[in-house]
Amino acid sequence: MSFNFKQKYGGWALVTGATSGIGEQLAKQLAADGMNLVLVARREKELKEYAQSLAFEYSIETDVIVADLATQEGIDKVKTNKRDIGLMALSAGLETNGAFEKLNLDSERRMLEVNVSSTMELSHHFSKAMVKRGKGAILLVASMFGQMASPYFSTYAGSKAFVIGFGQSLFGELKPKGVDVSILSPGLTKTPMAVNTGVNWSKVPMAAKTPEKVAKVALQGIGKRVVTVPGIRNNIMVAMADFTPRKLMASVMTRMLDNALDPKRL
Repeated sequence: MSFNFKQKYGGWALVTGATSGIGEQLAKQLAADGMNLVLVARREKELKEYAQSLAFEYSIETDVIVADLATQEGIDKVKTNKRDIGLMALSAGLETNGAFEKLNLDSERRMLEVNVSSTMELSHHFSKAMVKRGKGAILLVASMFGQMASPYFSTYAGSKAFVIGFGQSLFGELKPKGVDVSILSPGLTKTPMAVNTGVNWSKVPMAAKTPEKVAKVALQGIGKRVVTVPGIRNNIMVAMADFTPRKLMASVMTRMLDNALDPKRL
């Protein structure tokens, strides 16, 4: 399907986390829609190969930025790109889980830099030109865990709750200035990050979606919805979290995740 983003927002899109999972699929579907791409990821070889394959398959231009968004140097490197970015999809993210007091603090800080700091800084930087042009779009990737109590994912859930609150607030600010802000809040997605978490996801009532499907739903939501939650079952779970007393919801999620996590992480 055609999203017509090039006509609506301009010819260039920037995608972080572009070599795997949701980010990889966002890049592919934007390329199929005719958008030229600035692709950001840490792994240089994979990034360059993917950029070349998209350029060849879809006859688009691509730039690559090898950057670690857990560092200020990496964030600043992305800011140096001089393309007129019409659409920005911030898909880079990290996840940790386990008993909070046992988690490695350096890993928690690194996750916050990627999930929170890079999201805020890149949104701040690229929104300036979008506001000046009077058009643009920002897609932020959050998580259902940011919309409910998520024991054993405490820092991760908190970081995604920031993304949701930040994005909703930006929507209110930037919509009158011609910039669409949309938040993707997926449940379980079949990505390498989800597979390698040490969680038995079959014990959690989230509907598992492919990155391809999640990316498609996310792009369909730009300019139409503030928060997009892929899947009927996932939407029901979010609605239940909204209307269930918080103490009860925290207890329910604790019991559920107690059974799902590797006992060594508890």
